Amino acid sequence: MPRVRFKFVQSTGSAFQPFQAERRYFKIGLAWLGVVAASTLLAHTALYAADDSVTRGARIFSANCARCHGSHGKGDGPDLVKLQSAVSPDDWTDKETNRELTDSFIISMITKGGKANGKSHVMPAFGDKLSAHQVDDLLAFIRSLAK
Repeated sequence: MPRVRFKFVQSTGSAFQPFQAERRYFKIGLAWLGVVAASTLLAHTALYAADDSVTRGARIFSANCARCHGSHGKGDGPDLVKLQSAVSPDDWTDKETNRELTDSFIISMITKGGKANGKSHVMPAFGDKLSAHQVDDLLAFIRSLAK
């Protein structure tokens, strides 16, 4: 069997210069692709987190608030007749009402109750029942009702 011999030629490097430039552009392109992918992922994650917060807030609202505030947040819950309250809860679906109240006021109403905020004594405080994250989720849900 004949032997095959390889002859190695030492290059001066000039023949490979175009390939090195292409490789550099390829690396730059990959870097930009990474930046675009990361920013897209972060944007989608933020949107998903916001939607998820509203969903969690809806569950909290249903379990703790709907009996007085109504299942759709209109202030027409079934327990209002039983409580014989002189003041009905706000209609959160009304854009004007929802816009008038600040986040800090709504959070205070949730955590401290109506009496502590100069509102209805019937509105209980949930500060010892809900975590700060749950209160934020509930606020996100309340804000979503007027959209």
